[in-house]
Amino acid sequence: MIEAYPVENGTFGIRRWRLALPSVVCSTQAARRAVESVEYGKTVEHPLGCAQVGSDKEQTFNTLVGIGAHPNVSRTVVVGLGCEGVPAQEIAEGIGRRGRAAEAILIQAQGGMKATIGQVERALTKSGSEARDRVGIEFHHLTVGLAHFQEMGPSGQRLAEALRAAGARLIWSVEEPQRGPGRFLRYAEPLPDDAVQGWMLAQGGEAASLTSLVAAGCHMVLSVGDLHHLGGHPIAPVIRLGVDPQMKAILSDDVDGWIEDRSTEAWMAYVEAVANGQTTVSEEFGGDLFAIARLGPTL
Repeated sequence: MIEAYPVENGTFGIRRWRLALPSVVCSTQAARRAVESVEYGKTVEHPLGCAQVGSDKEQTFNTLVGIGAHPNVSRTVVVGLGCEGVPAQEIAEGIGRRGRAAEAILIQAQGGMKATIGQVERALTKSGSEARDRVGIEFHHLTVGLAHFQEMGPSGQRLAEALRAAGARLIWSVEEPQRGPGRFLRYAEPLPDDAVQGWMLAQGGEAASLTSLVAAGCHMVLSVGDLHHLGGHPIAPVIRLGVDPQMKAILSDDVDGWIEDRSTEAWMAYVEAVANGQTTVSEEFGGDLFAIARLGPTL
């Protein structure tokens, strides 16, 4: 049984972050400073939101909406400058269309950074209706991201099948287009309610591919841990599975375990423990990675 936090749109979260979400690079510093003294405070940092056009601007917008509406986030404040190309108010409205409450706070409207930081702190910590008690749910309420699973061999396939058999909805991040069952999803696109499996192309490197899965609504991500892929994500726990035995003498402390060293049943028990609040290795050392894949040049 998984104990999760109810969310106002009928979904459930396995974490309860209070998120200061910058809509533009110019507001990342204010968002970061605002969450420093907030319990469960989180932010993400990115260099985008200004001078983007067309599909590139749309991808940034959709990704930020997905992060702000994520079920692992109990409260979202979108922090903007006031003149950005991806307006904070529009992001807050996009989050609202997904059944989640959000508000926008603009640096220019507040009169500067100091006032904005204080206002965001107050907005994140004010009393409200966010759930504090967990309720029991089953695996079918969870969406799980799978990254680099082609590298995990038969053990990884057995784990994926066990997750599917338990009822989890799966989104695969893949390097090439796939044939067979499952919906094709654009970057950061949520899995439709009537679908149980989908896949999206990995874009923009490790951090951006993780972000695409989390923005699509994945409660957690299972991925290969190797010399190039060690970090986690600010919003969703990332379980790093070791594959290469030669890494044991080099990075044994930086993965959650070696996939061949545990049975499928043991890994499923670990997944359930993480869903119930146990921290992953990347969560413990604060290895947050966040990036949004870009489709075109910034003007």
